[in-house]
Parts: sequence; structure tokens; C-alpha cells
Amino acid sequence: MSNHHRSKQTTAPAAAAASSPEPVSMKKWTVGAVDSLRSRGTQNVDKIVSSHEYLSCALKIAHSLANQLSTVEQERAPHTEKSNTNNSPPVIEASDKSWSEYIYISCMTKEAVEKDMKDESSTHNSNNDDKLDPGELHNLSKQLSTLLENDNNQNSIDYLDVRGAILNEGAVDGRSLSNDGKLEIRSLGIAFYELFSGGHLTAGTETLGHTAAESEVGEGDELLGHNPTKRRSLQSSTNLEGLSQVQSPSMASTSVEPLKLLLLGLPTALCDLISNMIVVDSVDGDAHDNGGTYGLISEVRDDLKLMIDSPSLYLQDVDLAKAVNVGLQFGGSLYGREAELQTLNECYQRSISSECEVAMICGTSGIGKSKLSREFARSVNEDGTSIFLSGRFDRLESQPLHAISSAFDKYCAWVTAGDQSTAEKVSTALKENMGEEIACLVTVMPNLANILGDDFNLNQSSKNDDTAVDAQKRLRYLFCQFVDVISRCHEEPLILFLDDCQWIDNASVALLNQILMISGSAIRDHRFFFFGACRDDEMRESHPLNTMLTTVNILCGTKTTKIQLTSMSKGALNEMVSTELSLLPRITRSLANILHHKTKGSPLFVKQVMMELYKQRLLYPSLSHRRWVWETNKILDMKIPDNVATFITNTFDRLSFEVVSALVVLSCFGASADISLIEVLEREIEQPLIAPLDDAVAHSVLGKRNGKLYFMHDKLQEAAYSKMKPEERSLHHNRYGLALGFVAVRERDDRLLLTAVTQINHGGPQAVIDDEQAVVVANLNLDAGKKAMNMSDFFAAHSFFDHGISYLRLRREHWNEHYDLSLELFNLASKCAFMNAEHDRLKMLTEQIMHNARCFNDKFQAISVTVSLLNCSGNVPAAVELIKTTLSSLDEELPSAVTPTVVKKHLDNTKKQLALLSDDTLLSYLAMVNPSKLFAVELLVELYGSLTLIGERATLRIIPLKVIQISLTYGMSPHSPTAFAQYGSYLALIEDEFEEGYRYVKFALSLMKKLPSRAHDGSTLFWSTHTRIHIEPMQSSIECYLDAYKAHMKSGNTYVLATSSMYNNCCLWSGKELNAVVDSMKDTMKESKYHKNFVALTLMLPMLRVALRLIGQSDAPASQQDNLTNAFGETFNEGNNAGKYASLLHTMYFAKLSEALIFRELNEAEDAAEEYFSVDRLVGLPPVMFFGKLETDDNDRKESKKWIKRGVECKDKIEKLSVSASTWNFENKLYLLQAEEQFCSRNFETAETLYDAAILSSKVHKFVNEEALANELAGHFYLETGRRNKSVHYFSRAFEKYNEWGAVAKASALTEYLDESER
Repeated sequence: MSNHHRSKQTTAPAAAAASSPEPVSMKKWTVGAVDSLRSRGTQNVDKIVSSHEYLSCALKIAHSLANQLSTVEQERAPHTEKSNTNNSPPVIEASDKSWSEYIYISCMTKEAVEKDMKDESSTHNSNNDDKLDPGELHNLSKQLSTLLENDNNQNSIDYLDVRGAILNEGAVDGRSLSNDGKLEIRSLGIAFYELFSGGHLTAGTETLGHTAAESEVGEGDELLGHNPTKRRSLQSSTNLEGLSQVQSPSMASTSVEPLKLLLLGLPTALCDLISNMIVVDSVDGDAHDNGGTYGLISEVRDDLKLMIDSPSLYLQDVDLAKAVNVGLQFGGSLYGREAELQTLNECYQRSISSECEVAMICGTSGIGKSKLSREFARSVNEDGTSIFLSGRFDRLESQPLHAISSAFDKYCAWVTAGDQSTAEKVSTALKENMGEEIACLVTVMPNLANILGDDFNLNQSSKNDDTAVDAQKRLRYLFCQFVDVISRCHEEPLILFLDDCQWIDNASVALLNQILMISGSAIRDHRFFFFGACRDDEMRESHPLNTMLTTVNILCGTKTTKIQLTSMSKGALNEMVSTELSLLPRITRSLANILHHKTKGSPLFVKQVMMELYKQRLLYPSLSHRRWVWETNKILDMKIPDNVATFITNTFDRLSFEVVSALVVLSCFGASADISLIEVLEREIEQPLIAPLDDAVAHSVLGKRNGKLYFMHDKLQEAAYSKMKPEERSLHHNRYGLALGFVAVRERDDRLLLTAVTQINHGGPQAVIDDEQAVVVANLNLDAGKKAMNMSDFFAAHSFFDHGISYLRLRREHWNEHYDLSLELFNLASKCAFMNAEHDRLKMLTEQIMHNARCFNDKFQAISVTVSLLNCSGNVPAAVELIKTTLSSLDEELPSAVTPTVVKKHLDNTKKQLALLSDDTLLSYLAMVNPSKLFAVELLVELYGSLTLIGERATLRIIPLKVIQISLTYGMSPHSPTAFAQYGSYLALIEDEFEEGYRYVKFALSLMKKLPSRAHDGSTLFWSTHTRIHIEPMQSSIECYLDAYKAHMKSGNTYVLATSSMYNNCCLWSGKELNAVVDSMKDTMKESKYHKNFVALTLMLPMLRVALRLIGQSDAPASQQDNLTNAFGETFNEGNNAGKYASLLHTMYFAKLSEALIFRELNEAEDAAEEYFSVDRLVGLPPVMFFGKLETDDNDRKESKKWIKRGVECKDKIEKLSVSASTWNFENKLYLLQAEEQFCSRNFETAETLYDAAILSSKVHKFVNEEALANELAGHFYLETGRRNKSVHYFSRAFEKYNEWGAVAKASALTEYLDESER
């Protein structure tokens, strides 16, 4: 025995003795195991040895033996000289006796098992006993050899509780190895033969027989071969020639018949394993090719391990009948992508736990991107911990937002078909959070209607322009709201996967961008994860998707993890071939190597080649072999193109002409098409389609599911499409589109119309045969564009209108011959161009309209979008001039000079008119229908916004009066409620007529609800809230700004993001918790950046800096952001942007003044106050701390008087508000200003009383920020008047209240005053 094995003896665990397994000879074990199973009711030996229980035990025994001998084999391998010294490892040589006589099996006794179960401390595990060290088993065999030969061992043995097996010392000696170890493999194989037969088949004098795996398959051996007469019988056998050349004399007389194992019902793979061990092949070459003999025992061990670990794969015989009838089929397993799958899983886990992250799977076509996504979906869905949604882009798809909307439409269908309580929960949440506007999404998600129920008003879904300022932005906003709401209805995260993102359309990019950037709590709370797949080799750096992901990363910090897929390795490819053919990897390795060489490891290419091998009968199921076999030499000689596209195209040549023709038609519609559409087309063009396409399904070119026909891979679609000559494609598209278009018009099928017109446009003007057809096609494009606008896809709509114009331009006189059609196409195209920020295109279109319009009314649309363009580009003066000129043409000219007298005249006139009318009378007014007056009102509203920006307040004040006068004469327009709200605000805040002003604000809200249009609700709510926050308790009334913001967004009016800024600013100064305010401000910043709304950004930044400083954060955004550029190429610069507009300067200076006063930076406060008062003389809420400088130095006395005077002005304004508007909102401010006034006047006793009153009023009215401020100013008052001890109380209360507000940095600044007061 070697020193190695001796050392092992001393290290055997002592604890094992407590419940050591009993050693049993193999003969005794087979008898005992068979008897044990027979006692359970199975009498037939064939059924016993093929049973799961027996096979499991026998495989464990076989693997233990092979594992032991593999270790010896490895130890012996480095030694080239034969030696019998103790330092040499043991070697094995065949002996005269069968190895089965030296095999002992370790089984547990029933008493030991019962003891272990009671103690729950068994030291053995049936699942890992094969890991016992072979040296330990070797020593155990020597220790127990006497017991094995003693028949008096009467312990009760559980033969089915096998813990391992050993080959005892009798088969191991120091003699040299013969024939490179192959005879040892044969000896072990004979022992396995006896083991798996249950001891009923033993070595005799019969000739050795072949199994299927022992011989090469001759021609005609296939199951459906060309020469059935040459098929071999399953039970036939032939002599093994040349055996005497390699076997010893003692083994020459030992032969078995392995085919008898098949008759016992044992798996073919196991029979082949034993046969390949017994046969000693002397033929040079690859012994493993197509199932050759074993060369190493370690190979036997590895194959046995695979059988144990994956019995369903390697011990399940191939269903030959199914293989013949169905052919070669591929499962959904993933091969060689473990690292990539792990990366995707890790990205997902980070996304739903701590970080905002998305993933993109990149690689060439056919590399396995979609399969990786499906495997990921399976892994996250198997335990029900996520909701997986998926969609796919198609370059020929006609439906707007199809990939994303179809993914969420599937979600709606899933919810409807699932648990009723979940459906009700989702339905209730959507209705409560989104209201009637949710119906707008039904056009893109039809199954949403089933969630909402029959009682929900779906009429909203058919509206567009009258309910939206920008329907496209409205749709994106509502979609984000939808994602946010449904994500909160489930505990599981939502996962959205989009395939083939290289074909993503602009509308989908914009929607996905908004979902990722501003979908609210779904992203922030880590309940939404997006990943996609794309062919990155077909995408430039400037691809819209790449640009969008870069922007999301820069603006939101959402990083993208790129998962790059490359070709499969040889090992991964062999795993694939092995699994799909249910053969051991050792057998398939040679085939896999050939395939890898020919395909370079492309998964799709491998599948296509294997399918082709099957079709050419080079890979087929064999009856004699009972498994898949292949013709190696013929496959090697097979000529295969270098790329999969060419290969697929060539395979089409074997399909019938009719099938290929039908595939060509189908390919014109993209990767898939509804069967109903193909049936319509078949009828219209009178060409067989359905039957040939069913034939293509049988050939695995197409799939058929859920009413759709789809190409099994996009490369197949591309191959079919390439069968058309480039010059013929336009004619095909035109023909199919026209055929479907007439059906769509006749049957009023909107979906079919979009598909039909898309087909026509793929053909283009060159396919049009005459002028008459050109006009027909232009009209179809007009209808399709309108349908796309109804679905809020202005990108698709613009494409349809542009195509319509291109067909009209085939005739130069189209403005004269088809004026109405031309005007409508150009008007709608210009509107879409503006919505899509295609400004150059917009200018060209409007110039054409202005030049060719026959009357002024026909120019309204062009003027309107031009005004909007000028305002958006920052050229407000030009916009104002164009509006005033147009109003003059409409007989609604504004005064050239607006003086206070002119304003008073308009105001008095409006008051007189309204005094004669009750609210009920006004509410009963009919709607305005005069186009000129409607347009005039629209322009006046535009003018009001423009003048607000540039600060021209004189003209500003008469615009609402003008709109009201027009409304009283011509009826109420959609803008009339906003005008009444502005009128009420003017009365209350300028004229101090709070009661009358509040009345008209409430009337404006009533009129807003009465009118059918919801497009301008946000403006009405916004202006009415200006008045309400003065009259109603501020803490509750500022929520109306949030309602205004939501209404603006629901109508798509993202240019009024200033509403959100106003809400956040009021939240800041009303004392709401600062951290929540900062979060809300950051959300507004993010949204403003997404929409590139520089005005909203400029409004928000100053106040955000103040809030961040108060809470002690220093990460304030920079005033210039080079990475943020608007549609006009302008880079955001806060100072430059504010300089353009007086209202923005007012906000900036107000923030600077407030910050300086809060932190008592009095010099900075002086400068900021000068700037603030230079812009605006305080309309609304003034700062409440204008009594700063208290120095009594003569040099400062004059300056102090100036500030005291301004403070008194503020106090008087606040006093009016407190008396006339709201005690709740202004009483505490008034007391505090009065206290500061008395302090400056040295009326200290009165000041003390007023400070305490301000503190109490702030507390009662819940202004915690002003309670803190009043306490702080009182502390300074007592400190300045020499009462330091008393100031401690007030500073301490200020410190407490600032912390309660969240202003920890401000509270920290007070500690120096506390320290001074204590000295």
C-alpha cells in the first residue's frame, strides 16, 4: 500500500463509527436490492432493474467505483517508469477473476438509519456520499475484508440506502498497466453489466454483442432510410473482431451480451455506456466520434455523473416515433450565457433595491438576445416575484407606439383574466388617480377598457384637440401616470422588456424617455425595471435610443449596463447539441466541433444548419441506435455560406414557388401579421396565401400563435423580403396597400387603414400610376394622419401628412386643383412639425400656407403655430408684434398706449356689463362659434403669457377684460373661464376688492366644469389659485396649484411647468417639511430638464438653492448646464434666461433677498432688495423681514430710515390682506412686522407684546417656519436690548422650530447666539 493511502487511514473521522455503513459484496447487494423491491410488490425482475429506485442505487455504486479508479488513474498518469516500491502509486491490471468479486457496497443498517433519524445527526448524506475520498474507501476495504468474507454477519441491512462502493485490494496490485488502461475499463464495464442486470446476466462463454453505439451506421440504417432491407434488427449481434489483439488470455474467454440489457428495459444511453466500456477498439482515429469506446475511466465517471444529475435528459430514451413525425425540435434552453444572465440579474436586483439602472442586451442578429431575455423572464417569474411585460419593435410596423403599448395591453389582459380582486384594485386606483383622462389610453391599450368596466365613460378616448393643448405630451404624461399607478397596485416590481430596439420609433423614444425620467414613485421606489435588446452593429452613436439613454444618465443618474453577446464557445455549443439531441456531451463533441467551425458559434446559424442536416438526412433518428446519429464525413464535406442570412436565403430555394411567394407577401408587413389581415389580402389580390403559409409553418419558417403568423426569426423575414428585386418592392407595397385601403375605408376599420397607408407609403410616389391615384392616396394619408393624431402619435401623423403632400406634389397645380386637400394637409403637417420640434420644416410649411391661402381665415393655423414658435424660441417681442397685427386684422385691436385711464375705462365697462348678469345667466351662455373671434381669443391668451414674461403689465391688465367682453358678445370660448379667473385675481389683488374677486374666481371654476373642453383647465385653476391662497388657508389652498399642474399635464401643456414651480415655492414659504419640499423641487427640475423648459428651470433654481441651504445640503445645481440644450440649440444659462423676462428676474431677486434675510446677511440683503424693488413693487406676498438695519450710528441713520420706510409699506400691504383677505394667512405676519416697527421706534414694551402675539398666531395658524422666525427675531430683540438671559428662551424655541421645519443648517447657525447669551 502506498504511503498516500496509509496516511488516509489515520485521518478517517472517528465520528463515523457511531453509525458506520455495513459493507456488502456486490452479489449479495444485487440479491438484497432485488428482494427488497420484490417485497414491495414488483415481481418481474425486468421491471425491478429498470425501476427508478434500483437505477438510482446502481448509478451511485457505478459512479463511486469510477470515481475511485479515476483517482488512481490520475495519480498514475505522470509516472512513466514502472516501479513496485512503496513510493509508487498503485496500478491496476486485469486478473483472472471478474472484478465483480472485488466490489463491495456500503449500505446503512436499518438500526443505524433509525438511530440517525432519532438523533438527527447523521454524518452521511445520500446526496454527497460520492464525494468520499477514494483512499478512505480503499482503507475501509482492507479493514472490512474479513467481515465481507464472513457469512455470519446478521445485521439488518437497508439495501436501498447506498452510501458508496469500493473496488477492494484484490483488483489492485503493483504490476504494470496493459494496453493503456483500456482493459481496466473493460473489466469495470463487465462488472457494471452484472450490476445493472441485477445479477441475472453474468459473463459466460457467449460471443460479445454490439449495441447501437458500437458501430458506425451504414447507409440505409436510418429510421426512414433509403434502403429499408438493410435495417438491422434491434436484437441482432455481430462478433467483435480483433479482440484477441488487445485482451489478455484470461479475458479472451470472458464475453457478455450487452444487448440483453436493452431487453430488461434499461435506458439506451446506459446500455451504450456499458457496451462502449466492454468493447476494446484498436482502430486509430477519434474513438468518440458518433459514440466510440472509452479511453479514460474519468470519462466514464463524468458520463455517469451526468446521468445522475440529469436523468430526464440522459436516461430518457428518444421518442423515435415523435422524432420521425415532428422532426428535429429545439427547446428554449439557454447555453453558454451564464455570465451574461448573472449580469442582467445583478442589474435588476440593483434597480429594485438601491439604484436607478437599465440594461441593454447588444449583439448581432441571431446571437441569442431574445433567448437571454426569455431565460431572465423565466428566472424572475418562476417564484412569482415580478410582473414581466414585453414588446417588440418592427421596422415595418404601422401602429403608433406599438411595442410599448402592446406590452402594457398584455398587462391589462393579464389583470382582467386573473384574480378579480386584483382587477378591481387596479381599476379603482386608475379611476381615483387619473379620472376620466385614463380613457385616452384605451386607443393604444384596448384591453384597458375591460379593466375600467362598462360603466366607465370611454367617450373621452375619442377626443383629441378639444381636450388637449398637446395631445402627444398628454399621452406621454398619462402613460407615465398609468405606469406609476399600476406599479403601486402590486407588491412585485414591473419589468418592461423591448426587443429589436434598433428599430425604435421617435414617439416610442420620447415615451420611454419620459417613463424613465419622470414616472414618479415607480422609479424612485424601485418598482420598475426596463431592459432592451438591440443589434448594436446596426446602430450609430447618434441613434435616438443611444442619445436618450445618455440623456437619462446625465440628467437623472440612471446608468445603462451594456451586456454584449458574442458567439458561443465550443463547449457551450456542445452543451446545446448534447441537450437538444439528448446525448452525452462526449458523444456529440465531434459534431459540435464541426458546427462551430462552419457557423463560428452563432446560435441561430447552428440551429439553421442542424435543421438543414435533418432535411438532408445527415442527422436523423436511428432505429438500430435508438437515438440521433449523423454522417460525419458528409457533414464535413457540406458547403455552407459564411453568414446565416445567405444560408437562410438559399434554404428558401427548396420551398415551393407558391410558399415562397406567400412568404414574400408576408414579409412586406414585417416580422408578423394578423391572420385576419392576410385572409383579407388573399381575397383582394386573388393570390393563395393562407395555405402556403401554413406549409411554411410546417417547415418551421413561420410560427402561428394567438391569431398571428410570425417569422421564427427576423433573419427569415429579411431573407423573404430580399427575394423581391429592389425595383419591384415599391410596386408590391403599393398594390397591397391599395387593396387593403379600399377595404379599410369601406368597413371603417381604423387599424386596417393605418396598415394599408403604411404599405402605400413604403411604395412611395414612384409606384403611383396616375394623377387620380395620387389624389386618392393623398386623401388616404390625410385620414391616416388624423387617426394617428387621435392616438396622440404626432410623429406618425406628421409622416402620413408629409407623404400625402408628396403625392400631391406630383401635380404642380395642386393648390389650385385640390385647394381644400392641400390646405388641410399643410395645416395639420405644420401643427405636427411644431409638436415634434421640427422647426425648419415648420417654417417651410407655414410659408407655403401664407403664400397660397385664399383668405385671411385660412391663415389662422399658420399664424398660431408661428406665434407659438416665436415664444418658445425666446423671440417674445416678435411674437407680441405678430399677435397685435393679427388682432387688428380681426377687428380686435388693442390700444396703442395703455394708460391707467384706459385700464379704468375697460374695467368700468366690464363691471357694468357683468352687473346686469347673474352667475346662472352667464353659465347658460352658448358656446362661441365664430372662427375669427375664437382665433382672436386664442391670440389674446397667447399675448397674456408673452406679456407676463416680459413684464409689460399695463397692457396685461386689459387682456382678460377684452376676452370677457368678446365672450359676452359672441359666447363662451374654452379660454373664457381663465379670463374670469384672471379678472377675479385682478379685482382682489390689485383693486383690493377681495369679496368680488373671490366671487369671480369661484364662477370661473364653475364655468370651467360646464364647458366640454378640458384643454385649458390648468390655466383656470392656476389663476384662480393666485386668489385662493390669499383668502383660503394657505396650507390647503396651495394644493390647488398641484391640481392645476396635473390638469396642464393631462392636456399636454408642458410649457406651464411654472405651475409646479409656484406650488413648490408656496410649499417652501408655508412651512411644509423642507425635505419633502426639496424632493418635490428636484422632481420639477427633472421634469423641466426633460421638457427642456428653460423658463420653469429658471423659476425653480433660485428657490431650490435656498431650500438646499436651509437643510444643510451643498449640492445646489449650477446656473449654467452645458449638457442641456433646447430645440433651438441654446444652452441653458440661468442668468441669461432670467435677463430676458422681468417675471423671472423678480423670482431670482426674491429668492436672493429671502435667503439673505433668513441667514441675517444684511449687506447682501440690501443689494438684493434694491434689485427686487427695481423690478416689481410687490404684488402679492412680500417678504416679512424688512426692518433689518438697527445700527444707531449717524452714518447709517439715513440708510436705516429708507429700509424702515419700505418696511412700513410692506406692513401696510399685509395689514390690508389680514383685514380684507384672510386673518389665517396674514395675522402672524402683521404682528411680526408691527413688532419690528416698534423695535425700530424703541417702543420696547409694545414690541415685546407683538413678538409674543406673532409667535402665538404663527403656532395657531400652523406656519412653523414663521413661528421659528418670530422666535429668532424676538431673541435678537432681547439680545440687542441687553436682556441676554431672556433671549435664551426665544433662541431655544427658534432652534426647535427650525429643526421641526427641517432647516437644520439655519438651526445650527443659531447656536452661536445661544452660546453668547449664556456668557
